[in-house]
Amino acid sequence: MKQLRYATVVALAIFTTIPLWAGPQARIYGQVTDADGNPLPMATITYTTDELNSFEKTITVKDDGTFKALILDATRVYIFHVSAPGYIGHDEEFKVSVGTTDNEFVFALRTVAEANAQQVLDLSEQPGYKELEEGRNLLKAGQKTEAIALFEQALVAIPDLLPAMEYLTEAQYDTGDLKNALTTAKRCLEEDDESLGCLAIAANASGDLGDTEAHEEFMARFQELNPDDPASIFNKAVVFLNAMDDAQAKPLLEQCLDADSDFPKCLFEYGMVLFRGGDIDGAKINFEKYLEVAPDGE
Repeated sequence: MKQLRYATVVALAIFTTIPLWAGPQARIYGQVTDADGNPLPMATITYTTDELNSFEKTITVKDDGTFKALILDATRVYIFHVSAPGYIGHDEEFKVSVGTTDNEFVFALRTVAEANAQQVLDLSEQPGYKELEEGRNLLKAGQKTEAIALFEQALVAIPDLLPAMEYLTEAQYDTGDLKNALTTAKRCLEEDDESLGCLAIAANASGDLGDTEAHEEFMARFQELNPDDPASIFNKAVVFLNAMDDAQAKPLLEQCLDADSDFPKCLFEYGMVLFRGGDIDGAKINFEKYLEVAPDGE
């Protein structure tokens, strides 16, 4: 009888160590890798369930990225939380069948850069974005007429696709289609009144078409948004150059060359200011550099 009582006590002790909510079990296993399939031993895996407050279990990940665990109550729905330093975390709901042992899970984590690249790739296959990307490639190859056709197709698919407008107005201007370049630039500015590219084309095209008032308006907006642009600084200097005020123009031309040491117009006018001021050597240096960057004049 003493032995029987002892066995009963031991049995009770064993049963009381099992959580009261434990039910039918199941086993899971798997691996955590990067996008190329390399194991991530530094990964952390936890799983929780909305069915129980404060329930959270951690699964140990081995050096080869593999893991395995016993699910004590496979009647519930759980959520995996997988993370690793330098990678985007992954949450995944799972439910395994009671009594099963062949439940495999493989988690391939991606870095932010990899995720962004995939997003761009996916986006580039959508109508509108597909034509935009193809047009950009043609533009890089110097096929501007063909690129224009694709940018126009992109805007048919997505009428407010701002990058397509910006590339289209630039290509139209470069091919000499000033009226359409200005029309596209204005359409672009209706979508984004701070698009520097469209403001620049609008200013240049309106000026080339002889609309001085519109040119000055677009240029003023461009300069306000981009005061450090060498062209903007040069235009400020021109006001003083036209007034024969070299003293006021000189610091602006120096500021222009600080922003872009190869900006042709600033090199030439700065050389002229130095020449008029008697600095012949300094003028010569600027004229020589001007001829290097703009051998045909600009």
